[in-house]
Amino acid sequence: SRELQRGGVQRPHPLNSPVSAMGRVKKEEDLGPEADENWKSKDPKALAHEIATFMGGEWPTRPVRKVQLAADGVPTGDEELFEMTMLNPTLLSEMSLKTRFLFLEVYLEDLQDVYSEVMETLKGDKVTYDSLRKFKHLAISLAFNAVSDVCQQAFDKTDFDPFPEVAPDERPGCVCPLDVKAFTQQTAAAVALVKMMVDAEGELPPAAEPRIVRVEKKFYYDDI
Repeated sequence: SRELQRGGVQRPHPLNSPVSAMGRVKKEEDLGPEADENWKSKDPKALAHEIATFMGGEWPTRPVRKVQLAADGVPTGDEELFEMTMLNPTLLSEMSLKTRFLFLEVYLEDLQDVYSEVMETLKGDKVTYDSLRKFKHLAISLAFNAVSDVCQQAFDKTDFDPFPEVAPDERPGCVCPLDVKAFTQQTAAAVALVKMMVDAEGELPPAAEPRIVRVEKKFYYDDI
């Protein structure tokens, strides 16, 4: 061929061919749906469902709550709820309104689901370490500090030595003495505050503003 006449090397297959230079057929890797897949849904919730069920996937279902959360005596004002829950709204303030609304809708259900998981393990005044640890992770992820502190107090009263951690956050047989009344009140207050923001479609209440930690981004080169 003309390529060989020039002293070149003739390739048996193009570089982008599924057949490699060694003659082996390259295995096509399934990377899932393309980023620019032409999804039918435009609404964020419907789009999430469409993506999750793409190619036979299943939409996750929530467990049945065997223990319902009592909301007796929970404040109704945003200022009182912020004081009680010690929520730091900084993370929420950094989200866009639409993202915050969608996030809080899910978080509202998660709080109640995991509260039920904890209370289902209650025997006397003790609950399982695994369930309470799961709840604390959930609470502190959004900086609900008061209910997180209640969980930590239970851990501080627990002897972990006889129950080694077999996996991250898993200590089979380990139980912790929990202040159930404080735990329930703080969880109910957190749920009430999250629901307030969900009902406002993600808008933060006035009491959030003075509690947001703002860091001014500046660069100083005075020492140069």
